[in-house]
Formats: sequence, C-alpha cells, structure tokens
Amino acid sequence: MFSYDHCGEFPVDAYVDCDKVVNGSPWTFNNHLLLLHVLKDDEDPLEVSLLYTTFWVQIQNFPTGMLSEAMARQFGDFIGTFLDYDEKSVVA
Repeated sequence: MFSYDHCGEFPVDAYVDCDKVVNGSPWTFNNHLLLLHVLKDDEDPLEVSLLYTTFWVQIQNFPTGMLSEAMARQFGDFIGTFLDYDEKSVVA
C-alpha cells in the first residue's frame, strides 16, 4: 500500500516522487513487467485489475518510407490496442 511518505516499500522524499514512480511506469524487475497501482482508501487490493498497461513499442529495421500512421495503427492493434505514435520518429 502506498502512503505519502513511502511509495510501497520504497522510501521516497516527497509525494511528488511517489507520483513520479507510479506515473513513470512501466517498470521492470528481472525482465518482468512490474505494474504499480495506488490504492484509494476504500479500495480492495484483491479487486484491483492488473491485467493491462500501456507502453511504447519501437519497430526496428522497417523499410524507409513504409511506416505511416495507418501502419503504426495496424502494428499497435495487432499486439494490443493502439493509442498513439510519435510522428517525429517516422522517416519519410
């Protein structure tokens, strides 16, 4: 359980640090995805769904000029649910 002086079992200096840890996810430990969730006062930890998270996927060695928003959407929907892509990383 998270509190303002400790982020789970990880000591933090301030509430801002806890937000930075939780909102800066996804995190990994020993190459395993680590999902974090801040419990609300009335929330039952056994009923918290930890089945989904968002993360960036980088496609490498893709032919130059082939990647478009439509192609990015296809990749995203193939591996999960497409949310967004970085148009600055697309080389035309």
